[in-house]
Amino acid sequence: MPYAFSSRSLSKLNSCHSDLILLMTEALADPECPSDMSVLEGFRDEERQNQMVEDGKSQLPWPRSRHNSFPSMAVDVAPYVGGISWDWTYYYPLADHIKTVWQRLQMDGQTTGQYDLEWGGDWTSFKDGPHWQLNGK
Repeated sequence: MPYAFSSRSLSKLNSCHSDLILLMTEALADPECPSDMSVLEGFRDEERQNQMVEDGKSQLPWPRSRHNSFPSMAVDVAPYVGGISWDWTYYYPLADHIKTVWQRLQMDGQTTGQYDLEWGGDWTSFKDGPHWQLNGK
């Protein structure tokens, strides 16, 4: 069954770069998507970014995070399995799915072609399962 974002998630997602909007919308609508998703964060203003640092949820103070530009070059999405899940067993299949959709969109010429996609769960320190960002090629 294909999923669809809630209006709250869409509001956050719409603060992101068009490649991220397309990616997450396509990934969630794909019948192969392993779980529903919720958008936790898109653009973050200075107050929100510095609060995330203070809470230990980010290591980058304003304006160093990819979330701090508008449109945001980063989005945080979480599996929604009866509620937002922090269980890594849900993040890995979702990440594989999102990466596969990104590759397809790139091959089909549907993205701007200007960015590579990076998942925070692939980082060796401060693993960040919800975090996805675009990096210039």
